[in-house]
Amino acid sequence: MKNLKFFRAAAFLIIIYTVGIAGFMIPATKALFRNLIPLALLVSALLLILFHKPGFNAKTIITFTIIAVFSFLIEALGVKTGYIFGQYDYGDTLGPKMAGTPLLIGVNWLMLVYCTKVIADSITTKKSIRLFAPPFFMVIYDLILEQAAPFLGMWSWVDGKIPVRNYIAWFGLSFLFILMIRLLKLSFSNKLAVYVMITQFIFFVILVTYFKLI
Repeated sequence: MKNLKFFRAAAFLIIIYTVGIAGFMIPATKALFRNLIPLALLVSALLLILFHKPGFNAKTIITFTIIAVFSFLIEALGVKTGYIFGQYDYGDTLGPKMAGTPLLIGVNWLMLVYCTKVIADSITTKKSIRLFAPPFFMVIYDLILEQAAPFLGMWSWVDGKIPVRNYIAWFGLSFLFILMIRLLKLSFSNKLAVYVMITQFIFFVILVTYFKLI
């Protein structure tokens, strides 16, 4: 029964991102699917919650809240000053904003940190790799995400160029979050995490390739 539940969740995840790819490729539905991006992210987060183990205690909840709130504040500061990631502005695709920054961005940071941590733990027991692999995964993910973001109306860079410091900031910030999780000795697993990361990554790769070819 548990395996069936997981299979259904993984299949549903693959279906919504596959439908999303088709939706963005059809000019008549592109605007609609832009508005559905926040829903897709929230559904992904909800599915991760359902398969989180061993459960949520106070320390875990507080830590996750800190990551979501602090990452949002860093993003808001980055938008306002341009000093952290570079000069960029958010579009309207990611939903309601505060201080020019989508409220959902903190949830997205938390989800990515969470998934990369789980994936790193599943492939190695070496502490040093478990510490540095997640930020590395985050940067690889962002290399594709940054290419897709302008096409999807998520955000855009003022001069159209992505500065190197953006990737340095991504690595540094995610490293701090992973370090906090390690120092607090939070132990958790989630067999759906790799599916969330892979389906999103493939989603962005396909759309970037498509938009650059048309």
